[in-house]
Amino acid sequence: MAAGLRDQYLPALDAVRAAARPGETSAGWLAAERSDFVRFNRGRVRQCGTVERATLELRLIAGDRQARRTLTLCGVAAEDRARVAAGFDWLRAAIGRSGPDPWLCFSPVPSASLALERALLPGADEAVDAVRAAAGDADLVGFHASGPLARGFASSLGHAHWHEADAWFFDHSIHVGEGQAVKATLAGGDWSAQRVAGSVRDARAQAALLRRPALQLAPGSHRSYLAPAAVAELLGLLAWDGFSARAHRSGHASLARLRSGAAALDARVRIAEDLAQARAPRFQADGFTRPARAALVDGGRFDGWLVSPRSGREFGLDDNGAADAECPEALSMAGGGLPGAQALARLGTGVAIGNLWYLNFSDREACRITGMTRFASFWVEDGVAVAPIAPMRFDDSVYRMLGEALEDLTSEAVPIPDTDSYEGRRSGSITAPGALLSGLALTL
Repeated sequence: MAAGLRDQYLPALDAVRAAARPGETSAGWLAAERSDFVRFNRGRVRQCGTVERATLELRLIAGDRQARRTLTLCGVAAEDRARVAAGFDWLRAAIGRSGPDPWLCFSPVPSASLALERALLPGADEAVDAVRAAAGDADLVGFHASGPLARGFASSLGHAHWHEADAWFFDHSIHVGEGQAVKATLAGGDWSAQRVAGSVRDARAQAALLRRPALQLAPGSHRSYLAPAAVAELLGLLAWDGFSARAHRSGHASLARLRSGAAALDARVRIAEDLAQARAPRFQADGFTRPARAALVDGGRFDGWLVSPRSGREFGLDDNGAADAECPEALSMAGGGLPGAQALARLGTGVAIGNLWYLNFSDREACRITGMTRFASFWVEDGVAVAPIAPMRFDDSVYRMLGEALEDLTSEAVPIPDTDSYEGRRSGSITAPGALLSGLALTL
């Protein structure tokens, strides 16, 4: 498995480099994967298989015009070269009907890189055996995916980039009926059946608490501990537009007040786009390279934004190689001084929230977020979880939650992988610590 993607799909990128005619620039962005996947229900296999998929976005530039087309590759060199040639013929016909693009941006300086990041991955049978043994008689629902992910970029100007990383994740939950469940996600590094067993064991222990009668809390401000997965959900919503230079310059960024200095977070809050930690590609589809790490919030203050080359040209900014969407792909929040094992003891009496869902902005300008508690959320007394709480809505400002209400962050920051596989597996992740809050506004 680890040997194949680069050798199999490089011929298509070679064809991209050779496709340009005088006065043209040809480029291609490739995304490929080979994935073993297994879906579990009630602790048993419900679906399994192997998927190999590769797409190539072709781009033709002529003067101030451009056109794009996406192909599916088959991995047979001769056939893929023919598909690339036919794709550029189609683009030549289309580009003549395209209008000028005033913000067209493409790196004129050729660059090259090669990153092959290997890890110990399980065979499908090994993964199944580990999960089934850990699940026992529990109602485990889960999704395991494993295999190499690759991104490549090439152009007729001489760009030649390839990034390939072996990756796996196991997203699972233990259900106890009546909509109650404990959810957890594992990923990263070498495969470990022991880690899987430990995660399932912890989830089963929490699931036993969910069988107790649920406590309905009164609306109001409650002392709370947000687990890393819950903090990651908050960060994921901020990633929509909070760090985008285009969003800030267009006047609709959720963190506009942080950038202007009208609001601040706690001085312990430090957030960065950390591609190196997430093993994500250091190049993008316009041919520009990207820094290994870009600071976004430091000491609770806005310290940087993500600027795509297109936004840089439109707004007269120095770009940092962000993709067109200017959304973080590897958002990372630094930990604090609270050992995770002591989080409930420090909470004392209050609410421990494992997950959040249905998040959205209730007041974008004020960076106010609403959402629901989900799955394993418990009422804690004297540092011990004693009962599940019924799902409740919260509505609170990030400036308060990660500002005046923040008592501490756990010292451990946990990587939460992007498990979306609808259009292929993703290399992104959010790394987040847990957060101890003096109060969280629960509304109903």
